[in-house]
Amino acid sequence: MKKLTTIFALASVLTMGTANAFFINPMNAMQDVSDEMREAVIEVTGDKPEEIIAGVLLEGGSVMPQEVTKELFMEMVQVTEVEEGITGPEVDESIKSMATNESILHVASFPLSEQITNVTGKPYRHLTIHNICDAATAGKIADVDDRYAVILPCRIAVVEGKDGKIRMISMNSDVMNLMNLPKEAYDPAKEVADKMDAILEGAKEGSF
Repeated sequence: MKKLTTIFALASVLTMGTANAFFINPMNAMQDVSDEMREAVIEVTGDKPEEIIAGVLLEGGSVMPQEVTKELFMEMVQVTEVEEGITGPEVDESIKSMATNESILHVASFPLSEQITNVTGKPYRHLTIHNICDAATAGKIADVDDRYAVILPCRIAVVEGKDGKIRMISMNSDVMNLMNLPKEAYDPAKEVADKMDAILEGAKEGSF
């Protein structure tokens, strides 16, 4: 436990060095933090960083400073810009169509912005949550550790930002490398991740 605390304390210092870059390009800054964190783990322990970080994630946040927890979360998501002129509802329909094309089940979509409007009585910017799942793969992931079920099914949020731009937000598929899945779970999970990437690529262009 002391070793892990040392790693994340070092990572926290490294993170502070990217603070200015974060405001210029947050996704690139997070990648820099990720690379530096890996190097820090190797330097301190000589072990595989994916296995160590995965172990800390499973332990919970008790050994991680607040700053590192936030940075790790930022690394776990990716933002896909939607092309200009394509509306939120059009992206919603594109995601459903692309899921069919990729032979993966579109379980449901939750028009959260409509619910917010109904509850508050005030119009809200577009916000829809899509759930996409391959049940057999989900079962294999849950069998590795029940706590992994919290990320199931795969989700894509279609969000109209405060700047008026439409974006899709989803889990970064690189997170699978941190989960240290056995081959029998990793291989089908990678296939699902590839399908999710195809859905995102198509939906950002409004493809059907």
